Amino acid sequence: MGKKISGHISPDFDRYAAGEIPLENVRCALCHKSPCECPEFGTPEYFTMLDNAHKRK
Repeated sequence: MGKKISGHISPDFDRYAAGEIPLENVRCALCHKSPCECPEFGTPEYFTMLDNAHKRK
C-alpha cells in the first residue's frame, strides 16, 4: 500500500470561486490568515506546521 495523500484548501475557497471575495482576501490553507503568515517555505518551522496540519508525526 502507498502512503495516504491529503490536501487542504483555504476556508474561503468556495466564496472566492463564487466571486464573492477577491483573491487578496482569501485566507491561507495552512495558517488561515490573510495575508499568509506561514514561515518561509522549506524551513523546519514550515514543515512542522505542515505536519501538524496533516496530523503527521
